[in-house]
Amino acid sequence: MNKIFSIATVLALSCSSFALNAESVNYYVIAKQASPFQIENGDNKHSGIVTDIVRAIFKDSQYDINFHTYPFNRMISLLEAGGKPNWITYGSPGWGGVQAENLSDSPIYNVKHVLVSSHKNSFEFNSMQDMNDRVVVLLHGFDYPQLTPYFKGGNVEELRVKDYSAAFRVIRKLPGDTAFVEMESRIKYNLSQQNQDLSQYDIQPFGSVIPDYPIYLAFDPNMNREMQNYANSKLKELKSTGAIDSIIKSYF
Repeated sequence: MNKIFSIATVLALSCSSFALNAESVNYYVIAKQASPFQIENGDNKHSGIVTDIVRAIFKDSQYDINFHTYPFNRMISLLEAGGKPNWITYGSPGWGGVQAENLSDSPIYNVKHVLVSSHKNSFEFNSMQDMNDRVVVLLHGFDYPQLTPYFKGGNVEELRVKDYSAAFRVIRKLPGDTAFVEMESRIKYNLSQQNQDLSQYDIQPFGSVIPDYPIYLAFDPNMNREMQNYANSKLKELKSTGAIDSIIKSYF
């Protein structure tokens, strides 16, 4: 009986030791503002392009994923303070800060920006001169250095809103005087999710002001090297098999 107890104790301790030594990926999610890249539906139900890619990378691996969801500014503050060990989110070289310090070897998506305005009092956009005496609507927390000189110059006004619903309301209520600048993918996704009538809006390219650029997975600068190598290797494999393209297409 003592021998059986001893064996059971050893097995239990071994399992406990394995659990303690198992490494976790701490995945940071932006609350409410990052769809379709990160979508949080409550009750810890997560989806989105970046989220699905992270899940695919670590599926059937030795690494567990812990989700951490915060408003954008709060998330950045936490990551700048160090964050949880071995954290992952997404970023781009041009964003600066923690979202640019340690990026994946290859990009996961190419970003294009657009100018969204009301079709009721439409105008043609060719350059920022066309925005003189108009208001550019932006989401809280998302800054664009390319727009700063125009705001400081006083010819273009800046208006911050908390979410996409608010942005769409502003440009509908002030047709011809306002336009919303945002990523094309986010615009199309959120218009669809909110069952908006696309004929009410004009969507024009904004690449002459904010050039297209790639986004990457952003890693903890102090991430475990073995874990980061694994993530980069798996990402390369998922891209080569078309799995990344399939994930992206599922949201549009």
